[in-house]
Amino acid sequence: MNAKGLKAIMINQREDFTYRLLMDAGIKKGFRILDVGCGSGDVTLLAAEIVGADGEVIGFDTNEAALDIARNAAAERRIINAKFVKAEIGGLPQDIGRFDAIIGRRVLMYQPDATHSVKSLLPYLKTNGLVVFQESDSMGSFKNMDLPLHTQAQAWIWDTVAKEGGNVHIGSNLYCVFKQAGLTIAQVRAEAVLQTPETGSDLAWVVKMMLPRIIQSGTATQKEIDIDLLEERLNSERQNADAVFVRDMTFGIWGTMQA
Repeated sequence: MNAKGLKAIMINQREDFTYRLLMDAGIKKGFRILDVGCGSGDVTLLAAEIVGADGEVIGFDTNEAALDIARNAAAERRIINAKFVKAEIGGLPQDIGRFDAIIGRRVLMYQPDATHSVKSLLPYLKTNGLVVFQESDSMGSFKNMDLPLHTQAQAWIWDTVAKEGGNVHIGSNLYCVFKQAGLTIAQVRAEAVLQTPETGSDLAWVVKMMLPRIIQSGTATQKEIDIDLLEERLNSERQNADAVFVRDMTFGIWGTMQA
């Protein structure tokens, strides 16, 4: 499988859960949505397509470089109902207004106090508005004797996140976070992201993106990772093992703030 085809499959895997989560939660046309920690805008643009021309999605993040990528992506796709601002949780512009829904993906795991972060966003939510978050959890990581390199690569990723102070169990903690934030929970769900020789794997790509962080954290050395040959080695292992790899455990939750 070529790199373009693999990228398309992995994007579809990541976006499918998010799309179903937003739709099942009740995100609909005409909604005004706030996307928390939007990064390069993938979720913001997905939500913008759902809410349509009569809706609006504002994504915010502290990373200006990521926001530039998001703005360029919106322009390329001619999505005009998505806006991006530089801000942090607890420091949103005074005139940003209120929203029908507040959403976020893979952002609470990096918050020192996820409950406090969610609570700080609620003043921007309309009465009976939706709060929808998606997070990953390392609980899906276990030693697969048939795929030792895959297991090791996944450990490099999660160990680095943990050393950086990230909550690697935020997915399974989401219920507690929402409860403590005073939200009425509608549903919690979880799915395993499975990878096979047919689906390909994004492990090498993620490790490459995180390589400076992995090395800086002391999780692994450049020599141990051997990034130039990592994808080739992972592909070979997966083809030879004929096994399923649990790449990730993804959690989703939504709830409402009552009057």
